[in-house]
Amino acid sequence: MLPLIIVFLVLLNGVLYSGVFQSENAVSPASAANPASPDTSPQQKSAVALAAERAETDDSDRLPGTFVPSQGRQHTGTYPLRQRVPFCAPEHVDSSCYASNPPTSGLHLPVQGTVRLQTGQMLKLPPDPGVYDFAVPREAIPHIEEHAGVYVGYQCATDACRTTVERLKDLVTQEISLGQRVVLSPDPDLSDDTIGVASWTRVDVFGAGDYSDERVRGFIKAHHCRFDPEKFCKDAVLN
Repeated sequence: MLPLIIVFLVLLNGVLYSGVFQSENAVSPASAANPASPDTSPQQKSAVALAAERAETDDSDRLPGTFVPSQGRQHTGTYPLRQRVPFCAPEHVDSSCYASNPPTSGLHLPVQGTVRLQTGQMLKLPPDPGVYDFAVPREAIPHIEEHAGVYVGYQCATDACRTTVERLKDLVTQEISLGQRVVLSPDPDLSDDTIGVASWTRVDVFGAGDYSDERVRGFIKAHHCRFDPEKFCKDAVLN
């Protein structure tokens, strides 16, 4: 009887300390982000990966915004960071800094749930689609984009810009209601009276005086769910 008990305990120990219980590395990022992904066949996974690779490297002029080559999908440490991720100097672009402002790929904060920002507000990392009245950490922006989203930031110094931003908020709220994955927030990294729209490997930055609904809506519709390596976009948008 004793040998049987020992064998049973050994087998039980093997179950409890394998797979997802072993370490974070035992679960693929896609599985962690999407519980349905373990049921995905190898052929489907390959198709998802190929589609993401095509989207990531598509530098064609048919897409809105400027193409910025991918800087990878690496995680930083958890928030708050002891050292912010800087913007790259034009003559020295690598994976330790951001090649565009707002960022379009590269180092980003991991999934952390809700945290208290150093400015006092509570924010889920990565942020859910929404209109925020406080700045999102720049290191969270690539994670929004990695999750198939579009980031819209603004920095205003004049009443004319603030009036434009009210139109922008209405537009983004409408797009979110239709199922688009969009995050809008103030962005102190931008110049005064400037709007920046970014997705994975695409960016469009312009003065508030050059704003139009069509410009921002066109960017959102072109880039929402264009890059979706973790399969966040299961449902079709309403429009």
